[in-house]
This record gives sequence, C-alpha cells and structure tokens, in this order.
Amino acid sequence: MSVYLYNLAFSLITSDTPVGRFQQYNSSLPNPTILNQSAAWFAYQLAGTPNSYGDYYSPVSTPLTPNQWGDPQPDTSPWNLEPDDDYLMMRVFCTDPNVSSYTARVTAVFGRGTSGVLNPGANDLQSPLVMSTPTTPSSYPRAVIDVDASSSSSWPLPLSDGSWVSWLGMIHAPSNLAANDYSCNVGVSVYDGSKLYTFGKDPQMHVVAGVLKRRGRVA
Repeated sequence: MSVYLYNLAFSLITSDTPVGRFQQYNSSLPNPTILNQSAAWFAYQLAGTPNSYGDYYSPVSTPLTPNQWGDPQPDTSPWNLEPDDDYLMMRVFCTDPNVSSYTARVTAVFGRGTSGVLNPGANDLQSPLVMSTPTTPSSYPRAVIDVDASSSSSWPLPLSDGSWVSWLGMIHAPSNLAANDYSCNVGVSVYDGSKLYTFGKDPQMHVVAGVLKRRGRVA
C-alpha cells in the first residue's frame, strides 16, 4: 500500500498569475519538500494512511507534516497507481506573505485521459475514485471534487502553513482490473479580499494492476 500526495503551489505576485499557471516543478531545489516543491508527487513515508483515513473523500483540517512525505517526482509523465492498494491526497499551497487572508476553492475534475481504443476489459469509467463518505460507502465514481460551493468571501481560509488539503481516497480500477489512463484537471479559485484569480493544471494518472513498485512509484 502507498499513499501519494499531489502538491501544487500558486502565487498572486509572480509571472505565473497573468497566465493562470501553478508554479512549475523546480529540479534545482537543494531540499525539496511539500513546503516548496510544486507540480510534484510525494510519497507518504510512514505505514498506513495519515490519520487512518479510508476510502472516501474528506477535507483535511490540520497541516501535513513535511518530513512524513518524500521521494518527490515531477508530474511531467503519467503517474502510475495500483487499484485497491494506493491512496491519493491533494494539496494546494501558497507562500505569499499575506496568504492567511486568502480564501480559496479547490476543484478537480477526472476523466478518461485518452480518446484511443480502450484496453481489453476496460470500460468507460471516468474516475478511479468513489463517492463514499466516512459513514456511507458508495460504488459510484467521484468524477468531480469541489470543496466549497459558497461565495468567494466565505471560501475556506488556508491552514496555518498556507495550504488547502484534501484526502481523496483509494484508487479503483475498471472491470477486470484493466489498465486505464485518467486526466485530473486541478483548479483553484483564489480571492484576496478584492479580486478573484484562478489557476489550473492537468496531471495524467495511469491505473495499473499486478505490477511491482519501486521508489514509491509503480513500475
């Protein structure tokens, strides 16, 4: 079992802002952590899942501990995930000096990431996640993640480390455990008290089965 965190950073005071781009992966960082590396996958370094989370979606109300996450990898190629074994988290953060006054709405939309012919045994499953809650299991796919639907002035404030974090649950496969590719369009709408900004990114995810893992990834 592995837990993977998709980590994205934004800023309202850099050249990324006018083009709505999350900060890019920085391969020259001497000590990359979840506090400074964007557009990256991190692997949970402890046994089990953080706070014993299960196969459901849940906003996270406390900051993640940086030294519990390691092996950062860029999101420039499809990330390999094993069904019924791997779990996902998503973290969006900002290091602007006044981030504590920002409110943000984080959204992710999943879909099959290829228009090509499906692998044998695959189907049109649009998301590897399910609609379960901590108290109610579900087999229906969760293709949209939206942490808040209220007005921008009442969107969630960041955690104390300037982040918004979501636990997404376990990865599920199409029928017959066939491999499948998914896109995950991650977006954040940010309100700084007077103006609205948006940022977006589209990592690819490859769900596989029956393979060996190495370096926190599926080989």
